[in-house]
Amino acid sequence: MEISVKIESDADGYTGRECPTCEKYFKIKFGTGLPGDPECHCPYCNHTGPQKEFWTKQQIEYAQSVAMHQLSGQFLAQLKKLERRPDPRALISIGFTVKGSPTPVAYYREEELEERVTCAACTMEYTIYGAFGFCPDCGVHNSLQIVNANFDLVLKTLDLAQAAPADLAAKLVDNALEDAVSSFDGFGREHCSTQPFKISFQSIDGAKEKLLRETGFDLADPLDSPAWSFVTEQFQKRHLLAHRMGIIDADYVSKTGCAPSLLGRKVTITDSDVRTLVAHLKTLAGVLYHGVVRI
Repeated sequence: MEISVKIESDADGYTGRECPTCEKYFKIKFGTGLPGDPECHCPYCNHTGPQKEFWTKQQIEYAQSVAMHQLSGQFLAQLKKLERRPDPRALISIGFTVKGSPTPVAYYREEELEERVTCAACTMEYTIYGAFGFCPDCGVHNSLQIVNANFDLVLKTLDLAQAAPADLAAKLVDNALEDAVSSFDGFGREHCSTQPFKISFQSIDGAKEKLLRETGFDLADPLDSPAWSFVTEQFQKRHLLAHRMGIIDADYVSKTGCAPSLLGRKVTITDSDVRTLVAHLKTLAGVLYHGVVRI
């Protein structure tokens, strides 16, 4: 006997998947992405295989329980037909009654995940834990797509600041600078995470030197000297916001070459500077994505 069991998607149209290698959970929306029946890529470890390998444990348990529910129900129905009452006129008569219910169905519910992504390369819609991952359809890593989306959020924050009161506007601009640097740092760490060396992009000069030493790739190549100096200065400003409440210290004076008379004063961060920084970081993210290959 062959029993067909339909696996339903969740309320948003996503179906759960589980990698047979790393056993991590993600969801995809069937009908989006590549045409036909392409192999599935795990967003986390990039294991690739046919879709039938990616059923979740809960889906398999549910399908088995549905099959057992149908079989046990049919079996009970057949036994019910054999029920009989004892004959009251007979000296000895035996009757029997069938009791019981079919095996219960192990219902489940798909999990809620943190990041919802539409792949820029193939339009597959999927959700994952964390932020970065490989597209389950085409296998393209989404790190560049995610960081550019975060940069766009930074620009939206600056747009909100323009209509806000002065004190709130200043805070939003400060936050925008921190978010821009943090987004690039997170992207750079993720993209280089498969390299045999560890790297942080909070110090962009330090990251440039390490990449040049380890891979021969020059991160600063697409920018001229003034633009690169501007980027490194903005990273230093972010360091002051994160660790010194924005107050200029001797280390900042030494690394940026600003006037020593500014020591102890609050660093100046402007809307236009953050917008220029975002434009430069988009350029740097693009060259890093294509210039340093994920292993």
